[in-house]
Amino acid sequence: MSIDVEETLVRELHEVAAGLEVPSMPRLPQEPPQARWIRQPLLVAAVVVLIVAAVATVATSRGGRELQPAPPAPSPTRTGSTAELPRTAPTVPYVLDQRLYVDGEQVPGSWWSVEAGDAGWIAIRTDNTWWWGRGAQPNAIEGQADAPLVISPNGKYVAETLTEDGQGMVTGFDTGFSGEGMGGIPVDLGDTTDGSAVTVRAVTDDGRVIAQGTGTAVLWLPFVDNSVVDLTRTVPGQQVLAETPAGLVVTDGDGGEPYLAEISDAGEITRIGAAPAHDDLISSPGGEWLAWTPEGTTGGEVTSIRSLEAQRVDGTGQVTLSAPDGWAFRVRAYAWEDDDHLVSPVVGARGERMARCSVGLARCVLVDAD
Repeated sequence: MSIDVEETLVRELHEVAAGLEVPSMPRLPQEPPQARWIRQPLLVAAVVVLIVAAVATVATSRGGRELQPAPPAPSPTRTGSTAELPRTAPTVPYVLDQRLYVDGEQVPGSWWSVEAGDAGWIAIRTDNTWWWGRGAQPNAIEGQADAPLVISPNGKYVAETLTEDGQGMVTGFDTGFSGEGMGGIPVDLGDTTDGSAVTVRAVTDDGRVIAQGTGTAVLWLPFVDNSVVDLTRTVPGQQVLAETPAGLVVTDGDGGEPYLAEISDAGEITRIGAAPAHDDLISSPGGEWLAWTPEGTTGGEVTSIRSLEAQRVDGTGQVTLSAPDGWAFRVRAYAWEDDDHLVSPVVGARGERMARCSVGLARCVLVDAD
């Protein structure tokens, strides 16, 4: 004899409900409207649970097998294609085929490279003159710099070494006030022929400047008290390579292991994390990711490379970013847009294009930008 399990279950539920004695609700004080319906979803939820359980039991009894849960929806993976990379023009200044683009506009002139932060950018033209700007309007930087200029990660401060009337100087300016000068300090700039030349190594987001050579290392505090700290006494042997949103990049002596650090006004360096051995290293704007070229890959006559390495600042999530097929990254032209995306010119048989990479997807695509 067949038994209708569904009818039996319904009948039994009615019998149980009929036997329950539900006391009348006590008289409650007046309460706000929102307090009344808080209980109702709980009662409804309980009934729904009973109904779902009953339906599951009936389905199991009738079908002779358990229902399998629906498979989870696919999610983007490091190698996945479920998420698309934007192919729009880069949101940061970039140079493509010696043309500089800022905020979607081409800046007049022929250019070698550009470095930028949110507050401003610096770039060098093919005639080796330096320029700066906050938008697409370029401003000439007067004088002949003795070495490449350095901009703070936020793009607010620029510093350089130069010679005025035979005296070496470390000086700089603020991009936020129409190039207002920061003053300057006299420094023995050493000799470029024997490798002792002093150059600006780093400018922090609050305007502290570090200049260093083989025998000289100073911390200049133009916005504190304009004092100078001799780093050869406070942190002897430490070589400052750059400032990034993740911190200073420092090595323990020439050729030593690199690490991330902070520096105090007294010139004391505090290690805050490790950094990979590299030729070039850049940090994402939020200081979450590092991208780099492995040590020994971009020296000499190397002008392009097929891939970049990336990892979180804490050392996890390491991934290789390969340029699109048939293309290679132009050396030292890569820049972070945000804490996921990195852009770079790429070179190939068909000339030069821009590419965008995602560390989350571990993938790079060509960008529709000119």
